[in-house]
Amino acid sequence: MLDTTRISSKGQVVIPKRLRQALGLRPGDPLLVALQGDKLIIRKLTLEDLVRESMENYRKGKTLSHKETFRGLPE
Repeated sequence: MLDTTRISSKGQVVIPKRLRQALGLRPGDPLLVALQGDKLIIRKLTLEDLVRESMENYRKGKTLSHKETFRGLPE
């Protein structure tokens, strides 16, 4: 499914309605944004993403508070 959109002067992007509906995206949903080569990847942030990031930080010797670890998730 393809669609087009534009970047606003503030750097904001509107995800077309039919794509939001297809993915079940709702206002306030946390999104993961990544760069893969010349592609910008946007997808719903999951608990698995947060656990993976937390484990990676732990391996690097970085410690985060509970609040920092789960930032971006709805309260």
